[in-house]
Amino acid sequence: MKRTLSNAVEHEVLALVKDIAFASVPSWYGATRRNLEMDLIVPKERNGHAPMPLIVWICGGAFRCVDRAVWLPELLPLARHGYVIAGIEYRTVGEGDVRDAYCDVKSAIRYLKAHAADYCIDPGRVAVAGESAGGTLACFAGACAGHSAFDRGDFLEQDSGVQAVVDLYGIADYTHEPFLPDGRDLPPFLMEDFLGVNCPPEEAESLSPIHFVNAQTPPFLIFHGNRDVRVPIAQSERLYAALQKVGVRADYYVVDGAGHGAPSFYQDEKRNIIVKFLDDVLK
Repeated sequence: MKRTLSNAVEHEVLALVKDIAFASVPSWYGATRRNLEMDLIVPKERNGHAPMPLIVWICGGAFRCVDRAVWLPELLPLARHGYVIAGIEYRTVGEGDVRDAYCDVKSAIRYLKAHAADYCIDPGRVAVAGESAGGTLACFAGACAGHSAFDRGDFLEQDSGVQAVVDLYGIADYTHEPFLPDGRDLPPFLMEDFLGVNCPPEEAESLSPIHFVNAQTPPFLIFHGNRDVRVPIAQSERLYAALQKVGVRADYYVVDGAGHGAPSFYQDEKRNIIVKFLDDVLK
């Protein structure tokens, strides 16, 4: 069979730019160093391209492991809709603690703003999004805008603030809701590995994303399943209440019957809600 097809271009051609080093951090007990890397979905033809809004995506993994690229297939529709996508990595337990992860997320945001022209990014239209541990880090990155305590490393002339946050079942408050039936305030991996052994409650409170919420915090979109046994839905309830209290836009969706990381979070219905929210805030 032979046919002649039209020369129509229905959508922009995208490219995956892999293994971009955005920070150098201590490794192997501080004796060596390694690069933190990100992967980007960007327009293939970027010369003269108009700047686009950016979504910085943060993978979860109980703060014990991270794969910056594992969710990129689910994020491709957002790239098709006109967003640059950046999947980033951060230090997990064994390499650092919560403070280091916070610094890594901010380093990634500063790097992307510093190289905005290279990747068609509008540095004034940046969203941060994540699931589980990545949702926690996304909440922190959004709520701590204006706080410079965790801005360390390169490109410090760049602002690490963002304009929108998408939080999928993240932890907002390290001190509030019991995670285990024996009454301890935190699961052992958080208290001992990520926050540090014998972390005082007041310090855990001061490191909690909810602690940073203020009237200048950017808009939040929150999803949480009401059958989540890993991160209690009360975490998102408290975050939503804190955002409302200071007058920050917060769109909160309870996914009925969903457990932690359920496939139902990654269906068209929820993706369309994310697109509408980000379009409202960033476009």
